[in-house]
Amino acid sequence: RVRNFGGCMKSCGFESTTDEVLEGVDLRGKRVLVTGVSAGLGVETARALAAHGAHVVGAARDLEKAKRATKGVKGALDLVELDLASLASARACADALNKAGKPFDLAIANAGVMACPKSTTADGFETQFGTNHLGHFVLMNRIAPLLKEGARLVNLSSAGHRYADVDLDDPNFDRTPYAEFTAYGRSKTANILFSVAFDARHKERGVRATAVHPGVIHTELSRYMTAEKLQELIDNLNKSQPAGTP
Repeated sequence: RVRNFGGCMKSCGFESTTDEVLEGVDLRGKRVLVTGVSAGLGVETARALAAHGAHVVGAARDLEKAKRATKGVKGALDLVELDLASLASARACADALNKAGKPFDLAIANAGVMACPKSTTADGFETQFGTNHLGHFVLMNRIAPLLKEGARLVNLSSAGHRYADVDLDDPNFDRTPYAEFTAYGRSKTANILFSVAFDARHKERGVRATAVHPGVIHTELSRYMTAEKLQELIDNLNKSQPAGTP
């Protein structure tokens, strides 16, 4: 597929590395917010963007872990504290960014959890819905004024959204038997719906939002899964692909 990055047309596919996709792209002068920079895709996203000149603001719950994980990042990287499982933390992070008053060209809602045992956030919400959706929902809506004209919000969803629609009648599984991937699917569907709504509300001022499926990549996201369960997930996602999809 062909992607347009800063006016530079690049041909890329599922085997392309971040450096290949960004080859020749100059991101100097761009400010980017990336959540979840203590492991996995968040670290690689921050690394690639900073390597091409962007000033990256990385958000993480555990700042010491994030410092260790991003030690090899070359370029401008600032770290801010953000616990998406706490709406108070999401508000505090957003308020600090708003107080600093420095606009963003891109915000990437990357952080998340998957298939964890039943638990709740600090505010009493089911953990996956509360962390993957509600935490980002509060953060991104609160910093919307910092997204300047032409900016983009990218929410990392998943093909796993096919497991379930959002259930606002029983979001915390109070009456429904808890199933890890049903909860994950609800949260990923919510990410997509949030993107659609955010885009509709802000496109008139040139700010657009999208939701992306990053692929099946082995990171700490699968920490709660056995190798067999992970393979079962991959097989099920492949089987559920729409006809004609690679």
